[in-house]
Amino acid sequence: MTAKGKIMKKLSTIFAVVTLLLTFTFQPAFAADNVISMEVEYLEDGGRYVTIIEDVPTSDIQPLSTKTETKSKTAYYENAAGKVMWYVKVTGTFTYGDGTSKCISATPSAASQNSDWKVSNVTGGKSGNKAYATATGKKYLDGTVIDTKTKTVTLTCSPTGVFS
Repeated sequence: MTAKGKIMKKLSTIFAVVTLLLTFTFQPAFAADNVISMEVEYLEDGGRYVTIIEDVPTSDIQPLSTKTETKSKTAYYENAAGKVMWYVKVTGTFTYGDGTSKCISATPSAASQNSDWKVSNVTGGKSGNKAYATATGKKYLDGTVIDTKTKTVTLTCSPTGVFS
């Protein structure tokens, strides 16, 4: 092998390693495979809420006239730099069909993704065809709260199984 061939082989190997590192370093905050919908709400402070609805796979046998599905809806609070600081999430199980829909269970959750933020007051529940969760994120600087944000996510199922 010539010197030029050796250099090209070495450059190809370096390029492959750098490509792999970049691929595994920059992963999104959520997996796109199960995402049904996504919306972005921009805030005055430069931050934003990115809210997604995801399918939560189940393997239950379903009757023909009604269906049961589990979905989750998550609002991620991102700072002005686009980094996730905290999130609030509701996972709901719904039945629908025959012209009606009903939430049969709802589980709220929330967590901080940054050491400057703490999450509290996590509540949730269900009502009719809705599942909801609320949480408060507080940003601390030297032990003092410098920012507070409260967010509610509501997951709704239509009688035809459209989730919003």
